[in-house]
Amino acid sequence: MLGLGKVLYDQPHQPALPDGWILRGLLAVAALMRSFGALLAMGTSSILLGLAFEPLGQWIPMPRRLGANLLMAIPSLLMCLLISALLLHYVHQAKLSELGLRLRRKDLKEGLLAILWGAFSLALVVAPPLLMGLGKFAAAETKIKGPYGLVVLLLLLAFAALSEELLMRGYAFQSLVQPMHLLGALVLTSGAFAALHANNRGANEFTIANTFLAGCVIGMVVALRRNLWAAVGVHLGWNLSTILFGLNVSGLNIPVVPFTVEWRLDPVWTGGAYGPEGGLLCTVTLSAILLLLVMLYYQRQEDQAKSE
Repeated sequence: MLGLGKVLYDQPHQPALPDGWILRGLLAVAALMRSFGALLAMGTSSILLGLAFEPLGQWIPMPRRLGANLLMAIPSLLMCLLISALLLHYVHQAKLSELGLRLRRKDLKEGLLAILWGAFSLALVVAPPLLMGLGKFAAAETKIKGPYGLVVLLLLLAFAALSEELLMRGYAFQSLVQPMHLLGALVLTSGAFAALHANNRGANEFTIANTFLAGCVIGMVVALRRNLWAAVGVHLGWNLSTILFGLNVSGLNIPVVPFTVEWRLDPVWTGGAYGPEGGLLCTVTLSAILLLLVMLYYQRQEDQAKSE
């Protein structure tokens, strides 16, 4: 596809769509049940396996509650990888790499570059009001210190981004694209992504809407680039940039830098305790990015049609 790698729904492993809306509807329902069954299996098994990881919390060099939350990324990643691999092998006769997790140098390089794009996207939300004097940096206590603490934090954040992308934009998303169209796959998996964050500290209707938009943005990254590493990079870059601004990430306080931002704006704009992802500034930014990605996607579709 214009020199890009292929993902699950590009593969010949997908059955041809039958004629007639009834049969297509049944196929879509079956795909939906399989997809969300996979989500349920990954989530439940991750929680159960997480019980075995709880004793490791004492070795995590950060506040207990924060460490426990981030530590769950390890069992989640393991179960997402295992269940995805089993489904791909036995249902689609495909490999894990066909979810967009190829280990080629160019794919990994794109994932690293996507970290910068994720960080830049977050900066578009936070930097303009800061430059306009609508917020200021204030001293804050740092609770994660030393090289060991920073390395552990970075690894756990990377595991968390990879596990969430495998969960939402991996098998569940890609197995729905053919029977339910890209739009249906985006809406359903982004809705699940928003629900996953609905109970976070500071969550409200704005945070849920923005998390849904973020899911759509990252889903379009996968559709556009055919590379799950790019989605992981955007996710990780956004989270890292938020932390380096001294702000909460989806309601989670990760005190790495010795400062935070004190806003002179109403929390409805800045997200309050949830972080910048919960504010109207983020809504505007994510909507603009989503529109741009959709335009690029359909432009590429047109270019591909002309080349065939």
